[in-house]
Amino acid sequence: MTNPIEPMTTWNALAFAAENGQLFLSADVAAQCDQTCASYIANLRSRQDDARVLADVNGWGEFESGKALRKIFAEKAVGGENNMVDVLQSHIDVVEQMRTVFRKFFVDTTATDDGNASAFGGPK
Repeated sequence: MTNPIEPMTTWNALAFAAENGQLFLSADVAAQCDQTCASYIANLRSRQDDARVLADVNGWGEFESGKALRKIFAEKAVGGENNMVDVLQSHIDVVEQMRTVFRKFFVDTTATDDGNASAFGGPK
C-alpha cells in the first residue's frame, strides 16, 4: 500500500516549484485541470454520501452473527479502520492540493495581467 502522505508531499513540492517559477503550465490548461479536479471532487463527495448510507445496513437478522456482520459492513463504510468515507477524503485532500497547483497558473496570471493592464492604463 502506498503512503497517503506521499501524494500530498509531491503536490506541495509542485506548488512550491510553481511559486518559484520552476514549473510552468499555460493558464488555459491549468483552468481545465482545475475544473476537472472540481468535477472529480464532487464525484468523490457523492461517493462519500453513498458510503454514509451504507453505514445503516439491514437485513442481516437478529442472530448474533447477523449483528456482527452488520457491524463489520457498517464500519467498512464509516468509522472503522480504512473506512470508505475516510479513504475517499484522503483522495479529496490530494485533489485539493492538485487544484492549488493548477490555480497558481491562472489566478496568479490573471492578477499579473490585470496589474500590467492597469500600469499601462488599460482595462482592469
